[in-house]
Amino acid sequence: MVTNISLNSDDFIGISLSKIPCNRDLASAVYIKVNEKFIKFKEAGDHIPEDKYNYFISMNVRELFVLKESAEIFFNAIDNYKKAEIVEKVLEVGESNRTIVEKFIDIRETVYEAFLEEALSNETVDILKNQVIEFVATVKHKNPQAELFAKLSSLNNTIAEHSLNVANLSLLFGMASGQTHLHVLENLYMGALFHDYGKAKIPASILEKPVSFAYEKAMSEHPEAGVELLKKNGLISKQVLSIVLEHHEQFGGVGFPKGLQGDAIYGLTKIVSVAIVFDNICMNNRGKSSMYKNAIKVIEYDNGKQFDPSILPRIIDVLKLGYGGYVRTRERKELT
Repeated sequence: MVTNISLNSDDFIGISLSKIPCNRDLASAVYIKVNEKFIKFKEAGDHIPEDKYNYFISMNVRELFVLKESAEIFFNAIDNYKKAEIVEKVLEVGESNRTIVEKFIDIRETVYEAFLEEALSNETVDILKNQVIEFVATVKHKNPQAELFAKLSSLNNTIAEHSLNVANLSLLFGMASGQTHLHVLENLYMGALFHDYGKAKIPASILEKPVSFAYEKAMSEHPEAGVELLKKNGLISKQVLSIVLEHHEQFGGVGFPKGLQGDAIYGLTKIVSVAIVFDNICMNNRGKSSMYKNAIKVIEYDNGKQFDPSILPRIIDVLKLGYGGYVRTRERKELT
């Protein structure tokens, strides 16, 4: 229920959306600020659904607000959710991988912050790059089983969570494909994180009309739009920009925006492209026990249409090891 409230700004405190978990019960009512007025958006006990996160990202809404009298309760709840998630994930992946879990959750918060900013700031990019450097180095050093990446994956259908899933998959695929240089793996991870940055910045007014010329045009142009936006930051590497630009190119030459074919496509982009399709198939079939197996089959029988056949054998092997016997739903995560 959305209601106006006559209190002034001194009665509220802003909380970054990047810190508010998706689909978790809110500890107190939250408000949005519109034309200097505070409007109650959700009651205590409600949750913020996935589609609203994507809407807020497209509208550059970075903060929600709570009454100052409720702030301590709200912040404590956020801290408790984070601690509980770490405990849950560590139980799944093992105490030896606690550092990976903690570093990944830090990256996730920064990715949300990056997507929520109207213009990507140098400070956010610096923080994210340092977090990625540490995360990639830790993963490479520990060399965890492929199954860990399945357990870190999210079924929340926000553009930020999709980007995180694709980044983790790309890192897994990159290492499986023989990429060993840390700098290469860092660029691979960053490129995967930002591959849909242009889509994230499509105005909500266009996203709300998926059957329209404006929507189709924006979708077809989002790789180039993402590159232009990221270039303005000045701290994004050329390798990352290449991944962002080419992530919808296909090995057979029927992709976009340039219709590149075969080895004209950047090598790291080829890896990210497999990760994107795998995660999209899983998202479209989430909740089904066979979603991972079905996604693996699609990639396995591609026959050079979308993907470079030379990189697929190792990727398929690692997918079968990590995801082939893993069942993931919103409520339960278990090995079969």
